Amino acid sequence: MSLRRFLPLAMTFAALSAGTGACSSDKASSGSATGTASSSSESKPIGPEGGTMEVGGAVVTFPKGAVATSTMITISVDESAAVPAGFVALSKLFKCEPSGTEFAVPVEMRMPFTDDGLGATLFWSSGADPAFKDLGGRKDGTTMIATVQHFSSGFVGRKK
Repeated sequence: MSLRRFLPLAMTFAALSAGTGACSSDKASSGSATGTASSSSESKPIGPEGGTMEVGGAVVTFPKGAVATSTMITISVDESAAVPAGFVALSKLFKCEPSGTEFAVPVEMRMPFTDDGLGATLFWSSGADPAFKDLGGRKDGTTMIATVQHFSSGFVGRKK
């Protein structure tokens, strides 16, 4: 086999091997609520049976019936985004897509944050209104837990 014919085959095999490795590590990290995912973004289908995703230490749990049909969900850490003026950020900004997706059953968000002892809450935006609203939440060590009815962006922090 000439090198010209072998190279595309080798590139295809390498791409498939890399993709398979990423899938297996995503599955291993997505079920753990205590570990931190090394990836800053994850996409996977979530169906009516529910599921869990973990990205950047945040754990998103979809209970049974949250979505009616299989939906491709993407959760990412927006490393470059800053929270709006008027807020103190105690966590990274997490973006959940498709933005505006409504849930029949609330979805649980667990976000890691730095507790400075001055108060913290989970703030969440909506697709139509980019302003962040206070969802409250309950603290469990350095994790803030709250439920959301739709997807958009959020962070743990407080108003200045």
